[in-house]
Amino acid sequence: MKKTLLLLLPVILCLFCACSQDVDDTTGSGRATLALDVVRGNVPQMAARAVDAGLAVKMLYSDGTVYKDFAAGNVPSKIDLEPGVTYTVVAYSDNQDNWATANNGRGEACYYAETEVCAGEDETAYCTLQVPMTNYAATLTLPELFNTLFTSYTFTLTSGSRTLQLNEGEKAYFSTEDGGFTYTFQATNLDGETFSHEVRRVSDVQHGILYNVRYGYSSDSSVSATQNMEEP
Repeated sequence: MKKTLLLLLPVILCLFCACSQDVDDTTGSGRATLALDVVRGNVPQMAARAVDAGLAVKMLYSDGTVYKDFAAGNVPSKIDLEPGVTYTVVAYSDNQDNWATANNGRGEACYYAETEVCAGEDETAYCTLQVPMTNYAATLTLPELFNTLFTSYTFTLTSGSRTLQLNEGEKAYFSTEDGGFTYTFQATNLDGETFSHEVRRVSDVQHGILYNVRYGYSSDSSVSATQNMEEP
């Protein structure tokens, strides 16, 4: 019995972040206040929350010095400001330097966004920020009955200096700066026959996308891509 394998066609969905602010009068306290609504753009929110527990927030003066620094899970929904001062609000996951080495080298999603805010005396600045995923993911999906018809397989991904082997359903995370990824696949069926294909490349990668290498029983090949939805 001989089987060859298929990959499906790409559909790209882009993830983007949006941050806007409005200024609303408050009672005459002489204070300035920032009201935050900050979430990861591709993470389903299980309950209404002002600030995603997976995000840290820093507030910087214009010269880059830190005004406030809040760890993930400890960001308040309202922050006192100095009236008339413009701040940069930076929202990010705390894995900026080590996301690629997490999960035994398979990596994990990384998030970052920033915007500017300012409020005068007795004013509240409202900032709503969707923080995008800055890397992308790749995964493998096998056809039905594959494990019945084949005894083993090896799926290999390479991007930049990293080469990984994935099992079905696992995700690997890569930087868009590395210029896409290549992949190979090899499988052995019940008759002991081994099948493989040449190295294939996906070049036009975008952050926030899950590239699904989906195999089926056919000689054609391509790659499907959808918005990468992460668990909270």
